[in-house]
Amino acid sequence: MKKYRLSVLALLLTVLTTGAFPTLAGAGELLAPGAPVGNQLSDKRWQRVSGQAVHYFPTAILHSSRETQAGKIERSTDTIDLTGDLTGRIVYHVTSEFDYAAGTLVNTGHQVFSGTVSGGEPVLLLDDNFIFTVDLNNGDTLGKVFLTRTLTGARTQCRLTVTGTGFDAQGNGLADYSGYCRHYGRE
Repeated sequence: MKKYRLSVLALLLTVLTTGAFPTLAGAGELLAPGAPVGNQLSDKRWQRVSGQAVHYFPTAILHSSRETQAGKIERSTDTIDLTGDLTGRIVYHVTSEFDYAAGTLVNTGHQVFSGTVSGGEPVLLLDDNFIFTVDLNNGDTLGKVFLTRTLTGARTQCRLTVTGTGFDAQGNGLADYSGYCRHYGRE
């Protein structure tokens, strides 16, 4: 908790002395899901993980879409399959904010992973803090995923960085993920 307070204090001092707020990338670096932070670096339960994801855009269920001054906001339910160190499926309840003037798309919402981590027993993990940003001009996609709330199974946490790699012939989004997961032992 003390390190968190120091980080907030350092951020506040930076804002007060320079008048500048950190950029989105700078803020993301404070959260750095791709690596353990602070005293977590010495925690041997954190293990490096990586793999691939397939986001099934053609089967997404669009719940609502409304126009905004800058673009539109859509709410949908999608599924994503993971292979590699995390093997399973994600149900992705997403709010997509399109800003056509800025050429950006930002996805936030809730997602639940059902599957295994590093060959362990099945778990359900909730993430209500993820953020994906998409450059609508070139398609570059970067996501930060925080599967940190165990709903069932052994207590497990995963912090991942996701990078889009393109699309397959059916229009499904392809991505690579990497980061760290930790297991706390038995249920």
